[in-house]
Amino acid sequence: MKRWFWLAGMTAAIAAWAQTGAPTPAGAPPSTNAPADMAPGTGAARGFIVPEYDETGQLRWKMYGDTARVLLTGGRIEVRVMKLEIYRNNAVDMTMRASTCLFDRTAKMASSDDAVELVATNMTVTGKGFEWIAGDNLVKIHNDVTVTMLNRMGPTFLLTKPQSK
Repeated sequence: MKRWFWLAGMTAAIAAWAQTGAPTPAGAPPSTNAPADMAPGTGAARGFIVPEYDETGQLRWKMYGDTARVLLTGGRIEVRVMKLEIYRNNAVDMTMRASTCLFDRTAKMASSDDAVELVATNMTVTGKGFEWIAGDNLVKIHNDVTVTMLNRMGPTFLLTKPQSK
């Protein structure tokens, strides 16, 4: 009986927390084809958005998800179609996307075994499996990591030896 009350309370808290009226990020409209296990009353919410601010009130990061479901063990939240924006000087510095992740709000950590893509100003990193630790400002990508460096500051130059005449 206690577990049922706990589940009902967590469901209400997540629904109230996720439905703050915040806009959905551009290019990531909420899905209308959520799985059947994400039905109302099951500890699930659509349009999941969680921001984190520093002590001065500046936005540090914001996590979006199509759907979120509270897991009964560990107090973690399963987020589907996750997008994480990490901010620097009130602007998006880096964006990370994964199809699913487990998010621990208390520890401010997320992890997944799924494919992940991280896009920053001058690089793109892809791989399989990740762990994000907000407090340490750290992202670990576990397998099949590919890093693509971009030169967005100017034209690309190839380094070659001088040609003899």
